[in-house]
Amino acid sequence: MALVDYSSGSDSDSDSDSGSGPGPESGLKVPSDSSASPAEARTETSDRDAAAPLAKRRKVSEQTKPLGTASSSSLPPLPSAFHDLYASTVRVSTNDDPTLHQGRKRVNPHRAGNWPTHLYIEWHPTDAQRALLTSLLDKIQSSSAASSPPSSSPPEILSFLNSDLGAPQPLHISLSRPIVLSTSQKDGFLERLVASLGKSGVPPFDLAPRALAWHRTAESARSFLVLRVASTSSKPATAAAAATTTTTTTTTASSGGDPTIAGAGAGAGAGGSTNPELAQLLGRCNRLVAEHGQPPLYAPRVLEGGSGSGSGSGTAALLPDDAFHVSVAWSFAEVDSDLRARTEAAFAEPGLRGGVLAARLHVDGVKAKIGNAVTHVPLPGARAGRR
Repeated sequence: MALVDYSSGSDSDSDSDSGSGPGPESGLKVPSDSSASPAEARTETSDRDAAAPLAKRRKVSEQTKPLGTASSSSLPPLPSAFHDLYASTVRVSTNDDPTLHQGRKRVNPHRAGNWPTHLYIEWHPTDAQRALLTSLLDKIQSSSAASSPPSSSPPEILSFLNSDLGAPQPLHISLSRPIVLSTSQKDGFLERLVASLGKSGVPPFDLAPRALAWHRTAESARSFLVLRVASTSSKPATAAAAATTTTTTTTTASSGGDPTIAGAGAGAGAGGSTNPELAQLLGRCNRLVAEHGQPPLYAPRVLEGGSGSGSGSGTAALLPDDAFHVSVAWSFAEVDSDLRARTEAAFAEPGLRGGVLAARLHVDGVKAKIGNAVTHVPLPGARAGRR
């Protein structure tokens, strides 16, 4: 039995769809010519029979369109948990081959019995936000091409916004470095993560972009264009002061090559933190990671000659309060003054800076990717079913 049955000219069709084809009921007069030849009569009859199913299909199609639209789809959006099922790309080789990944090298090579693991917060930009970020990257790329010598090709800036096939991809805020768990560790690690975040006392919260910056990592030999983020619950004065730093970052080995801002510890005490919720979540993730023999993310830097807090050691720790960020794009290009200047000029164009900084990132859980399996760990008080 066919799924869709397009019948042609049956009695039931003519009764239920009167007026769809030429005939007395349709109000259209069909001319009759007694002097017409038999061949002409057959041609005229055939034309009427062909028009009837076409008119019926057109009528059904028009009835199924949503009200007030001409061609928009009435399908509901996919639940966000659906994306967790397809968060990994297809593995095309059993060996680590940079030529299959745009020249990128894995920090942790594949080994039997090892499970690559990452903890992060996921952000799905809206279509408008995605268009703004894409326009920003296009302007930076075109500016680089215009300033490059004719004999050399400009460095390519590759977006994280879309997959290789052009499909929209989510962005993320890391809460761990790329770490590795053994088969015997992975289940217990996830159980302890769920328990720890459930007792964190951190309810769902919102983040806002506050600055744009380039930074380069030594371990991956890549440069990343990132949006630094701050909690919307932080003091406006603190967030505004932090937003004045737009394109200067430093990288350290202890932080895994992620951006650490000079003076990040300033004002990061009680009541002065720009990311109190992220700092709490990071602390719990770092403790769990360290218990499994893995390096933490954004390990506090110790500066010699600082005013130690009661230790008498003459050192001061810089907290990673300003290091949280969303990576938007990457490149093999070195970060120099010219690239920073071109990025600042593109970001300063009317509509871009304001539109990007006006975005809001809602956080209601943490993603744990272990191997190819992604688990959503909700924060306390998050609505059930929201993923």
